[in-house]
Amino acid sequence: MSVASPFFFLFSLFIAAFILLYFFRKQYEQLPVSSNMLWEQVLNERQASPWLQKLQHNLLFWLQLLILVLIMLALTRPYWYGKVPAGDHFILVVDTSATMSAKEGEKTRFATAKEDIFKLLDEIDQQEVTIISTGQKLKIIANHEQDQRALQKAIQELELSYEYDAMDQALELAGSLVTTKDSVVHLFSDHVVEEDVASFSEDQSVFVHNYNSQHDNLSLLSFGTAPEGEKVSAVAVIANETDADEQVDFQVMSGKTLLFSKKVHVAANQEAVVNMPTLPAHPYYQAVIRTPDDYEADNELTAISTTSYDKVYAVGDVNPFYLAGLKTLGLEVIQVDDVAKIGRDGMVIAEGVSLTQLGEYPLLFIQSEAKKKQKVTETLTAADDPLFMHVDSKKVYIASSFRPLNQEWQTILASGDQPLIQKGTHHGYPIIALNFALSDTDWPLQPGFPLFLYNSYQWLTQQTNFLGYYQPGEEKWLNLGNKQTDLSIFTEDGNNLYTINLAKESFIAPVKPGVYEGVAGEQSYYFSVLLDEREKSLNAAPSFAMNPKEAQSRETTENIQDHLWFWLACIALLLLMAEWEVYRRGY
Repeated sequence: MSVASPFFFLFSLFIAAFILLYFFRKQYEQLPVSSNMLWEQVLNERQASPWLQKLQHNLLFWLQLLILVLIMLALTRPYWYGKVPAGDHFILVVDTSATMSAKEGEKTRFATAKEDIFKLLDEIDQQEVTIISTGQKLKIIANHEQDQRALQKAIQELELSYEYDAMDQALELAGSLVTTKDSVVHLFSDHVVEEDVASFSEDQSVFVHNYNSQHDNLSLLSFGTAPEGEKVSAVAVIANETDADEQVDFQVMSGKTLLFSKKVHVAANQEAVVNMPTLPAHPYYQAVIRTPDDYEADNELTAISTTSYDKVYAVGDVNPFYLAGLKTLGLEVIQVDDVAKIGRDGMVIAEGVSLTQLGEYPLLFIQSEAKKKQKVTETLTAADDPLFMHVDSKKVYIASSFRPLNQEWQTILASGDQPLIQKGTHHGYPIIALNFALSDTDWPLQPGFPLFLYNSYQWLTQQTNFLGYYQPGEEKWLNLGNKQTDLSIFTEDGNNLYTINLAKESFIAPVKPGVYEGVAGEQSYYFSVLLDEREKSLNAAPSFAMNPKEAQSRETTENIQDHLWFWLACIALLLLMAEWEVYRRGY
């Protein structure tokens, strides 16, 4: 240990003067007394008292002396050299994907990684730390932070995202944050290999901490259902990633109701197919494998009993603006020349054909009978309806329109008493009718047109109880097709997770895979959160340090530790307060 300011040792002269003055304090006066009996009694009691009681008579002096000594030592600023990890900027990349939930000993990989990060933070002293969490959207939860409390809190609050880690993007971001050659990158994952970090410069220190001491895993690769009359058939595929044959309990549930159960033998490093020819009809099905493996996140899959409308069939002479707008939504548009070729897996957009020719499916119908045109002269007014959510109808110009095909359909956009856009049902399926030709309007040139197409697709394909399949944490805008804007999300056990306002914010799926229920008013919806296919397998990779010549794992450097003066000053202040109390009591 050394001192930064030895000059302040001269303060000891003042302390010596203080002690010298104490010997010259006022002495007792000699006075004649009639008897010394009482004085002898006091003297005997003092000699028999313990040393602490004797010290109490000079307590004020000892407190003042100790305060002066502590002040002198604080002013000299004592310091010593401590060992801290090498580097002036630590960049920590933390994998929050689903595979980090696998077991690592008695804990999960993620919990073990957090413990190692806490240990690293305890060793760091006044060095900058940046923390990046992986996922489809990278997050910088600490940026050039030096406050230990803030760093500890950031790691404490970090949770699994169950998303695909997108490690290549995380490494690219970490590389862009390297500002000096003394920056050090630490990766906490379970599968990073040397090829992944090859993009870093040759003199860059990179430490990869992979957690994969256990990787025995059986995975439910796929599970799907298909309606067959009043029954439902299903098929599942189970993969065994271990080196030994396994027997697992395979079950299909709907809520707490057991629908199917079977013991399945899966050979080592092989797959097994489970067929279920008849299952009773239920809103959703959960396939589960009961096995004590190291990775439980891939032991469950969900299938919702519903019709999927992921295609758009175009019938007749549909304006290209409609087709282009639907394609921008990511939909597959299929042009058919015969209504008999329309599949049951999509909605239909029709123009230039008669409504009577069309069958039973969700339909966006555009009128095109030129003989029935009438001019549009009055201002357009739009109803408060999900079809026009975020769509500005005031700037739309429509020259002429057709007479409506059905007066009982709900009018969404009108000019006076002329219905321009209507919605209703046709053969029991939802329909949206546009009573004007796109050639008579400037709507395709405005930003509200693709939004209207998106809202129309959402409304036409919206089932009574299905919101879709989502990746963990996936975000998208929802249109429920009714005036309800608040959607409450519940787990399968009935626990309320959160409530969102769909008119003001987008829907964000929960991060943990499983079946969830959304409640809007009196209407209930089901949706499922599924693991990314790339997260259904445990990969093993050893830990390593890149560029060992530049920085060895756990390399340390000497760093000055000079915070002792602060605690010395604090103790001196506490003793000063105690000295004042001693003086007040008259010791």
